Amino acid sequence: MSALTYKCPNCGGSMVFDPQSQDFTCEYCLSSFCREDLEALPLDHSEEIQPDSETLLYTCPNCGAQIAMEETTAADFCYYCHNPVILSGKLSGTQMPSLLVPFQISKDEAKERFISWISRKRFIPPAFFSKNQIEKLSGVYFPYWTCDRTMNAELNGTTKDIRIWRTQDTEYTETKVYSIRRSGQVELRDLSRNALQKAQVRMLEGILPFDLRKAAPFHTGFLSGFQAEVKDMEKEFFEAEIEKETETYVKSLLTNTITGHGTFQADRFFMSEQKSVWHYVLLPVWVLTYRQNGALFYFAMNGQTGEICGQLPVDYRKLLAVCGGIFAAVTALITLLGGLML
Repeated sequence: MSALTYKCPNCGGSMVFDPQSQDFTCEYCLSSFCREDLEALPLDHSEEIQPDSETLLYTCPNCGAQIAMEETTAADFCYYCHNPVILSGKLSGTQMPSLLVPFQISKDEAKERFISWISRKRFIPPAFFSKNQIEKLSGVYFPYWTCDRTMNAELNGTTKDIRIWRTQDTEYTETKVYSIRRSGQVELRDLSRNALQKAQVRMLEGILPFDLRKAAPFHTGFLSGFQAEVKDMEKEFFEAEIEKETETYVKSLLTNTITGHGTFQADRFFMSEQKSVWHYVLLPVWVLTYRQNGALFYFAMNGQTGEICGQLPVDYRKLLAVCGGIFAAVTALITLLGGLML
């Protein structure tokens, strides 16, 4: 398996993908190149040394250090020279993504959004705001399966319209029963599922959706300067779940078209698939972890839209101080009211 690095033709420095310009820039001489320029450049390769079931040992093309990566990691940095390295062999065959959404939000912008978000949280530990903590923010491409589905659906049922009125001492009830049928073709796009078992699923689902209309055909150059993981869950694992989600949504969609009547009672629902297209894609996420009292807290930001999700730590000293202040204020108010009543 080959480890590769994109080198600047002007100075030989490492090149990384820049989310702001959407070009590839040299970290040393600041030269900038488009994707077409990148494809024409020679690549700096090294070979795998020793694979095993959990880690992969490779040689950094820049400094020659031996670095171990986890089995699902496809792009990272050399721990010694911080050179961006891509393991191209992990991105071939069935592990080759068809699409990739490039990072749209730079690390500096992600930091600003993160600080703005946590500054509105009152009970966050002071260490969570520290510069050293925020510098741990990492850009990671996570693997997802997305599915586009086209279905024909039909919903049959009945509804009752009841009218009640009174004439003098007599009450009348009129009941009208209607047979209702709804049918049509439904198209659903970008039903997404995280395809990495070790990932924090709730966190990654919390930053959906991504706009896949802005996805690009996969190219390893987009990974330079970021971390990247490959899938270890195939689409077959999600097919039953997607089917159930689709059925629930389509049934609700057809039911909501029934207006102007009483309660609808469904008798029969039928759905047949016309077309289903799956895509294996890499999606951009800014990730931050924070450890407090042995617990690990995760924060994630959608690298395209800026949507944020995470479980934040709590500074209980701040919380107790606020609760104590509220208790003291309430006690003082009760004492004052008691004195006035006397």
